[in-house]
Amino acid sequence: MTLRRDTQQLQQQYDVIIVGGGITGVCVARECAGRGLRTLMVDKGDFGHGTSSATTKYIHGGIRYLETYQFGVVRESLIERRHLALSAPHLVSQRRFLMPAWSWSKPPAPLIGAGVGLYTALGFDRNRHMPKSMQIPLPRWVSKKSLVRDVPWLDQRGLRGAFAYHDTLNEHPERLLLAMLQSAVGLGAVALNYLEATGFLFDHPNSSATEPITVTGVRLRDALDGSEYQVRGTTVVNAGGPWMDTVLAPIGRSMGVKVQRSKGSHLLTTPIAGVNNPHDTVFARARSGQHVIVSPWQGYSYIGPTDIATDYSPDEVRTDSSDVQLILDTVNDTIAVDQAKLTKADIQSVSIGVRPLIVDESKSSYSTSRRHELYDHTRSGVTNLWSIGGGKWTTSRALGVEVAETLLKSAALASVSRRTYDSRKLGVYGAFAWAQDPAPFLQGIVAGPRPDSLTPQVMEHLARLYGTEYQRVVDLVQRDASLGERLSDQPGRLDIAAQAVFAVTDESARTVADVLDRRLVLGTLGRVSAAEVAAVAAAMAQPMGWSHAAAKDAAQREVARRQAITDVWQRASAPA
Repeated sequence: MTLRRDTQQLQQQYDVIIVGGGITGVCVARECAGRGLRTLMVDKGDFGHGTSSATTKYIHGGIRYLETYQFGVVRESLIERRHLALSAPHLVSQRRFLMPAWSWSKPPAPLIGAGVGLYTALGFDRNRHMPKSMQIPLPRWVSKKSLVRDVPWLDQRGLRGAFAYHDTLNEHPERLLLAMLQSAVGLGAVALNYLEATGFLFDHPNSSATEPITVTGVRLRDALDGSEYQVRGTTVVNAGGPWMDTVLAPIGRSMGVKVQRSKGSHLLTTPIAGVNNPHDTVFARARSGQHVIVSPWQGYSYIGPTDIATDYSPDEVRTDSSDVQLILDTVNDTIAVDQAKLTKADIQSVSIGVRPLIVDESKSSYSTSRRHELYDHTRSGVTNLWSIGGGKWTTSRALGVEVAETLLKSAALASVSRRTYDSRKLGVYGAFAWAQDPAPFLQGIVAGPRPDSLTPQVMEHLARLYGTEYQRVVDLVQRDASLGERLSDQPGRLDIAAQAVFAVTDESARTVADVLDRRLVLGTLGRVSAAEVAAVAAAMAQPMGWSHAAAKDAAQREVARRQAITDVWQRASAPA
């Protein structure tokens, strides 16, 4: 399925227009299009450029939500964890979590064990339809001796052992989001990036701030060329996430919703104490009560997140020195005294997402509910407009179902014909098969014919990222052997030039950052050299219509952008 940025499609009339192209907007688009609604989804930037690509890389049930008694959220998350794993087995895998217990642990070991047991009970159907290789085992207690063998960097003072349970690794959330978006487009949805919603169309545009009005569409501005559009839509869904209130601001009246923004930062570091255990993720809780997830990922340690309330606009939020220090202090408190502590020198890169939490002034951002809520703005005098508050990656499919069904029950769309659609048993676009072990497919691809320039390792890399669509990338190499060249000479960095071309021609990438960070793996692997950035820009040049000078300029601007991000967190102090 080709994602093409064709603004001519803005001339159509739509049943539903979705503002926001993160995972929530994508899943709403998929469920609406699947039910036969004429669907448009737009985003002010690239698809998934915000919080959706800055996750802890897990599709999980939210075991820590049990501490705040969010049993319904956990149960829904565990159900959806299974659905996502079955629908995209080439992009996810099961990962063992270790939750250490020390003599000083709060909560204490027995309570941790009870929580793990409850978590397992709430996921009683976790293996339904799961092939054997993807099944999740029952949790168990890991002795101190075994734990230290598997995680030798843990502080052994007062260490009793750990509870082991499993969750699902979302290895490349950017690619999974694209696969789900391509599913939506395959069902008839139109998805366009770099279109900012600047306002709404109304039946009575000059109404007073108290008179009821009906939304009839949106005003859009093209972030790439400045063009402006008025697009008609029977209903509009605000899936702006942390930008939710910003999307509503042009209406100029109180809409009855507020967003509590929570800043979540992660660090990609060299392996802790030089130990690269690729199998176990550690739920590391410090004596302060703070915790982080320490996850082995692509030969690095991926550590986070923070959970810090912020009043800044999502466009202004950055990971600063205090965020970095909080993560380092937390994880270092769990590292053995005879092992090297992590320092800023170990950091390869940082990432940040801003969570859109439902406002509850009595709670911190940590304890605020992760439930979602769908707001019908009719109560504020604005008809045919809905906003989505809260939510999370894992439950995005279920949220999409709720929104689509709500729209179809509304007066505006009650007479629209619909078709039956159930995404629970459908693979995402590119999946080799629903609910099947991807290993045989991958083995066949690796053992099969390939261009001389592509190694078996690169073939598997392409198959895991693109699923059944890997052949389209390989076809580019067969037509032009130079596109088989790797974009980096560093070990483990397997992306090739054909992927950058494909990102532009078939995946709607418009900038070097789009390709590096959300189409390839390269941009997520820590420090990206100027030579690697230049290689990506050079590969993009022909399909983008860039001259050699334009490609060089694009590369230089991207290098400067990445350095500016690094400069913020490396400074002694910086704005949040």
